[in-house]
Amino acid sequence: MMKRGLLIGIGAVVVVAGVLSIPVEASPSPDTRIILEHTNKTYISPPCYEQANKTNNLAEANIQKAQELNYQPESSCTANSLAPIKQPIASVLAANLGIKQGRWDW
Repeated sequence: MMKRGLLIGIGAVVVVAGVLSIPVEASPSPDTRIILEHTNKTYISPPCYEQANKTNNLAEANIQKAQELNYQPESSCTANSLAPIKQPIASVLAANLGIKQGRWDW
């Protein structure tokens, strides 16, 4: 009886670990912070700000607002920094629970 319980416990740990390591596609949330460049009708992600081609007609917003305005990414740097990525479920859960800083928490 003891062996059976131990095997079930080990099996459960293996299953949970396996499930948490499955890669899923993660995307930035609609409220991810970005910079709107109104003159060129583009948006810039914060990691790409210094190298961006920008004017002084800027505003801080989120991705959802940029999409509502039909603004385009300012460069491939911005597009790549906001592209969905494959991450293990455990990593996505940790970021959503605030345990770990997410890729788009800038």
